[in-house]
Amino acid sequence: MKKVTISSVPGYDEWRKASRECLAQHIPPENVTWQTSQSNQDDLFAVTDSANAIGESQTNYRIPRSVLTLLKYALCHQAPDRFALCYRVLWRVVFENRNLIHLKTDEDVLRLNMLAKAVKRDAYKISAFLRFREVVLDGQEHFIAWYEPEHFSLEMKLDFFQTRFKNMCWSILTPYRAAHWNTKTLALEDNPDPSIIPNDDRIEKYWLTYYANIFNPARVKTKAMLSSMPKKYWKNMPETSLINDMIRHSDARARKMILNGKKVENGE
Repeated sequence: MKKVTISSVPGYDEWRKASRECLAQHIPPENVTWQTSQSNQDDLFAVTDSANAIGESQTNYRIPRSVLTLLKYALCHQAPDRFALCYRVLWRVVFENRNLIHLKTDEDVLRLNMLAKAVKRDAYKISAFLRFREVVLDGQEHFIAWYEPEHFSLEMKLDFFQTRFKNMCWSILTPYRAAHWNTKTLALEDNPDPSIIPNDDRIEKYWLTYYANIFNPARVKTKAMLSSMPKKYWKNMPETSLINDMIRHSDARARKMILNGKKVENGE
């Protein structure tokens, strides 16, 4: 029985190295126990192989790119069984069926797709709900944001932010990792300090004014809004402080809009 400990987050590179070694030794999935550093600490008598210490295998397997992409997304999920699941799928692709991921009714494939889909959705929400605040560092504008993803999905959106804000210096902090961009290079930092996040910035009041003015009280759909923007994201979005008040007064504002429209029609 081989025990492998993944010490990094999300752990994709370590998992890939360890998986290559296990495949080269023809170790079936049921004979490999995957765990994180935290779970290893909980087992005082565990004897494990560090994924970093496992040597590179000389055996090369041709894995379809679509499989590798799906595995990478799934490994960014918070699920404790993600390493075991991904190795099991990899084993089956190599030794059983190269087209395994196309079997939509297979239990492992269904589970893998569910994890990957959740991470993709979580990564999308980063670009939708993240809010930068401006600070001055070393005499230069720098934009900082704090975001709390459900999974380890920050890395999946860094290309987007580097392209969208390539001429800005910015930092995105999450509970597990931060990304710092200086317009030329990207640096990653584990376990960042959230206390550096400013409470507001000089342009936030203009953003709040804009948000309040584009709100249409006649088209309030609270359920639809909560479905696309759940409340768990609100605490890091400054405009959400206005939502409850705007909804509470939406009926009165809508009636006023209708009354004013009738006055215009009547030439009053």
